[in-house]
Amino acid sequence: MHVELLTHRVVELIEGSPFPHLDHRSVLAALALVLAGAGLVIVRDYALGGGDRLPLLVAEPFPRVEASLGVVPALGGVDDELGARLVRYAQHPAVDGLVVVNAFPELIPRPRTVGGIPLRTAVAGARAGSEA
Repeated sequence: MHVELLTHRVVELIEGSPFPHLDHRSVLAALALVLAGAGLVIVRDYALGGGDRLPLLVAEPFPRVEASLGVVPALGGVDDELGARLVRYAQHPAVDGLVVVNAFPELIPRPRTVGGIPLRTAVAGARAGSEA
């Protein structure tokens, strides 16, 4: 699945799922369950080298793997430290795109790319329970 299609699917899954607790640990566990339950392959704490660990690496299952995404909870928004980490994540060859998961729509990062790869935002549970 191409990176844009995979990104769209992941954002739809995240925004359509309820998140009963909006703390980092609970959201990370819920993300892993939601994405794996949708048939995606996830790797938690993917080692990128240099001490960096991507919270979730997500891809379609073999043999359909065409792209992989880093999924990064940022419930308090994106500060300078997280922004620098996103740039480092984007430089790794296993990362074709990044999805930042926020708790509130006003915390959405403005750039649409980082380090030359697509950056999208998902608001945790934004459409959960809606009929759309």
